[in-house]
Amino acid sequence: MPRLQVGEQGCELDSAQPLLTALQQLGLPVRQACRNGVCGICQCPLLSGQIDYRQIQPRGLNQQELAAGRILPCIAYPASAELELGEPCYPAR
Repeated sequence: MPRLQVGEQGCELDSAQPLLTALQQLGLPVRQACRNGVCGICQCPLLSGQIDYRQIQPRGLNQQELAAGRILPCIAYPASAELELGEPCYPAR
């Protein structure tokens, strides 16, 4: 089972659920709106590990955010055994 680490907090991941669900279960103050990768409000940095967006494109991220290693946990699923995310970083939109 994959494992997620965010700062000092960690948990086991359900590969069938998006990372946003795990962040909420950890009690992190994650904002959400569209839950389909369009608004970008839930973005956070991927520090290590791999994610899979499956067949959904992360339209809520611009090229600079993608280059900075930010992901959209609302549509991201674990694709490696270990994942480390930074604290959510809310865009100025």
